[in-house]
Amino acid sequence: LCGLLQPTTGAALLDGEPLSPATWGRWRRSVGYLQQDAVLFDDTVRANLLWARPGATGSELQAALELASATFVFDLPQGLDTPIGDRGGRLSGGERQRLALARALLRQPSVLVLDEPTSALDAENEARVLDAVKQLAGRVTTVLVTHRLAAVRGADHIIVLDEGRLVEAGDWSTLGARTGGRLRALCEMQGIALGAGEPFMARVPCTRRAGPNPLSRTSARYARRRASLRRPRRAVR
Repeated sequence: LCGLLQPTTGAALLDGEPLSPATWGRWRRSVGYLQQDAVLFDDTVRANLLWARPGATGSELQAALELASATFVFDLPQGLDTPIGDRGGRLSGGERQRLALARALLRQPSVLVLDEPTSALDAENEARVLDAVKQLAGRVTTVLVTHRLAAVRGADHIIVLDEGRLVEAGDWSTLGARTGGRLRALCEMQGIALGAGEPFMARVPCTRRAGPNPLSRTSARYARRRASLRRPRRAVR
């Protein structure tokens, strides 16, 4: 889909024409990609953003950050010029994903591919990332690859794959009402209600076990780190 690999069978079509070496460059420039574990560099927020679009202006950086709900960067000690550490280690998991989403949006893609963007996040950060993605509805065509079925409740079109094969496709209501359907079976296994679809990427309530979550990125350690970094917000230069 991103034009990085050629299918061994079949074809990926772009406006009815198969993707080929002659069209790869044009297509890749129109696609934004956010993977499960965002790749960030041991540099400043600004440098990480400009890696995707070196000539972006301050207003364009701010627009991308706002669209990705990543405005927390304005509260860092040096704003966009704050170093974020190796692989963004000074940020929480949700902050890294939102910063990477802003970087993808800075390219102004026609298609945004999200590959399991919240699978490594706790419930709180997952909700923040999905809320950011929800804002993109109507702005960019979004393809979400996920095993978290509740996240696609309000998607325009859902494609269900089973062992690498397409087994059914349609919207949430249609697939949920299909007796013996794969989506319906998976929702029943996961305890997900099969009501009408909500707005795209709407926040879905979830329950958590009592006690600390050892995988949480919003632990007291991260809370103290974030508190030490906060400062009054300033405009982007």
